[in-house]
Amino acid sequence: MNAIVRDYDQLVKQYYEIEPTLGSNEVDERLVIFKKVFPILAACRLKSSKIKNGEAAFKGLGKLHDIQVQISKLETAEQTLEISEYLLFLKEKEFKSEEKAYKFCHKKKPVFPLLKKDKVEKSVLYKKFDKRFNKLVAKVRSEDIYDAEDVHQIRIDFEKFIYIVEILLSIEKIDESKFQKLKTYQDKLNEIFYYDLLIRGIIKFYKKRKPGEVPDTEAWELEQDALIVSFDSESNDFIAACQDVIRINESGDSVSHEGQSAGMLVTTNNMTGTVSLEPGNN
Repeated sequence: MNAIVRDYDQLVKQYYEIEPTLGSNEVDERLVIFKKVFPILAACRLKSSKIKNGEAAFKGLGKLHDIQVQISKLETAEQTLEISEYLLFLKEKEFKSEEKAYKFCHKKKPVFPLLKKDKVEKSVLYKKFDKRFNKLVAKVRSEDIYDAEDVHQIRIDFEKFIYIVEILLSIEKIDESKFQKLKTYQDKLNEIFYYDLLIRGIIKFYKKRKPGEVPDTEAWELEQDALIVSFDSESNDFIAACQDVIRINESGDSVSHEGQSAGMLVTTNNMTGTVSLEPGNN
């Protein structure tokens, strides 16, 4: 467990070394570190609330991030009157959100708890892997993926899954190329979510500021729909990629795979699609 604690300490160090500004890159870096740290704390049976000021900082940074990704998309779009008005509104909103989030860079910096190597429970990580993977597969297989709402829950479940896998990279031999393939899917799901933020945001803006007028969001909706259809057509490949990141070989209906480093044992039931991950005997 030394490797996991070492990675945790490095993440905390990186967080404190981020420039005390709130540009989109700095905000994204902070959010990613939080998302990586949360499952490590869970493996120590510690709640995220153990990070002093952490939950409030995470929430505030998340809201600011959602505004910034919309601004980024709009700034590269053709500047119609609708877009220009909404962009101006978002920039004003960004300024107010930055004021609220600023305190978490200076006055109320998050304080991360210290971890001891003997407090990290490997079995908890494996159980969380099982839970996240099987929940993700069940969601993808439960129904056809028609709209952004369907994708949104998949995106949330997948994000939690991928950060568990990233922790396992510290203690298991996982093919980096397979992990990067998961990151590609993460980018695709994020892109669908960002379009959804933009479409819902501008509709809400017009409803409140210009009742009776309807914004033209057709172009964004068409681009979003194309991404959703593309992801839906790849859903089986997506599940296979999630499973393959920890798969070594396969034979028969009920399959066991043994990791080559720390003795990771993966049992797959091909009838139900569920996976069980646990330490091997090595």
